[in-house]
Amino acid sequence: MPANEHKESPRKLTAKQAYLAMLYASPVLLIFACLGNFYRGIGAAICVGLVMLVIMTRWDLRKHAWFWTIIVFAAFLQVPLVLFIPWKNRDLTGISLLPVAVLDYGIVYGCIKLAEKTMTRSDGAASRNPV
Repeated sequence: MPANEHKESPRKLTAKQAYLAMLYASPVLLIFACLGNFYRGIGAAICVGLVMLVIMTRWDLRKHAWFWTIIVFAAFLQVPLVLFIPWKNRDLTGISLLPVAVLDYGIVYGCIKLAEKTMTRSDGAASRNPV
């Protein structure tokens, strides 16, 4: 990494960003509702909102192709979560879904951090050993 290259730090999340992410995810809920699966749409909207939060948090990496590749990979990791949780269960409240949401956010963010470390390490090795 060149000495003059400025590395941005991750953004801090605010309540406004969380509300915006859920607002951006609301079309997913509307699509599922039109298809007749409103409850599964709630789960899908939550997952899309969490991926949006990770994107907002790590917006400094937006210029890297690997970032978007990992985002797509993480979005595909969400599919089993949406399909296998019984979203129609009336015992699922916002508070009971919070641990699942935090774990989901951690998995997506962890994928980004792992890829960032891997790419940083490979970039450093390439700059030390020019061919």
